[in-house]
Amino acid sequence: IKQQVSIQMTNQKKICPNCFGNGFVKVKESINRNDDVIQCVVCNSQGEVHDKEYDEYFEKYKILKPFNA
Repeated sequence: IKQQVSIQMTNQKKICPNCFGNGFVKVKESINRNDDVIQCVVCNSQGEVHDKEYDEYFEKYKILKPFNA
């Protein structure tokens, strides 16, 4: 007898941990230059990421995991 296992993928979105929902991040090029503003590559400037992308971000930056509440 085969049991069919169905996995439900949650399509919930969370605020992007890289840009904090803004869609853009500031990049400091050098000490004498102004900050450059670039589009967020984690969420493609949407400000939100899917659960899987959110988890992958904190797997990549394990030091930030304690701040993930």
